[in-house]
Amino acid sequence: APDAFPALGIVARFQHWSTPGEIAYFMESARLAGVTTVHLVVKHDEDDTIPSGTVFYPSDVAPVWRDLRELDILGAAIEEAHARGIRLYAWVPQFHDAAALADHPEWEMQVAVDGAAVPYGERSRQRFVNPVDPAVRAYEQAIVAEIVARYDVDGIDLDWLRFDDVTMDVGPLTRSLAEADLGFDPLGLRFADGLSDPDVLAWQVWRERFIAEHVAGVRAAIDAVRPGVALSAFVLPQSFWEVGQDLSMFARSLDEVRPMCYWNDWGYDPAWVTDDCLATVDARIVHADAATRVIPVIGAGEAEADTAAVLADLARRRPGMPGLDWFSYTPWPRERMAEVAGRMALLDPAG
Repeated sequence: APDAFPALGIVARFQHWSTPGEIAYFMESARLAGVTTVHLVVKHDEDDTIPSGTVFYPSDVAPVWRDLRELDILGAAIEEAHARGIRLYAWVPQFHDAAALADHPEWEMQVAVDGAAVPYGERSRQRFVNPVDPAVRAYEQAIVAEIVARYDVDGIDLDWLRFDDVTMDVGPLTRSLAEADLGFDPLGLRFADGLSDPDVLAWQVWRERFIAEHVAGVRAAIDAVRPGVALSAFVLPQSFWEVGQDLSMFARSLDEVRPMCYWNDWGYDPAWVTDDCLATVDARIVHADAATRVIPVIGAGEAEADTAAVLADLARRRPGMPGLDWFSYTPWPRERMAEVAGRMALLDPAG
């Protein structure tokens, strides 16, 4: 039932919907599975079939998916979800945004390579815009504000809320600001020494501030348009310090945080989910004196035995957990929704 404990959420990537009937079928499948929240990507998250940053609604701010025709996918998804008592969150990845670079190549993050600044796209297939640049933050916040103004979404999910490495960004704007604030040029840092180097540590904390300021800016942009819309963020394990994503600095801006506890992706055993992934998130929230709700995200395609071990551990150690979200890189057929709903019985005290 939709009010089952804990709440069941699914994270829906590029669903390839082309008719209202397909959207209705998806949401009816979700209802039958007991899904309470659908997190629907409305700004592309990867550089695979189309550039990251491409949006799936008729935007006046961001580049729009070329195959978006008469069907307003986001509007129809909200209508079909709400008709079935399902909450709809717009999943809006942030700084992984190749589409924005077509008009603003100067926004691309640059990486330190042998003492020189190199556009990250020359070193990687990933394309990132620079969180230090206020124009970048204003652009990403404007997309969120546009969605909230035009659509009756229940929440906004932030993702890709980070740098990609400790050596980023070292473009001219960032270097100028860092020299003014920190007194050194980051291109000269001994990045290989990590946080044991006081200057690398200062650089790390300085970069984290821009991520936190951006989340606070998104919160303000939402509240200026429609207060009450929930703000959530998918976050990496907090041990991944090099990406500049310190939850303790922005937890107070969030209603919910969704730690991506993909143990197999990171090379850990299932016990790591509660021992580390969630424990470190809890500690950061306490440090921030925040009331942010923690809703773990796990992969729908993990091995059944591992998944059962994780769910048993969650049931034992986090009995008050408000919900659990399931991520699938591929689309969600009805059978997969039913499968994860069946697993949720392990978390339900009455199940």
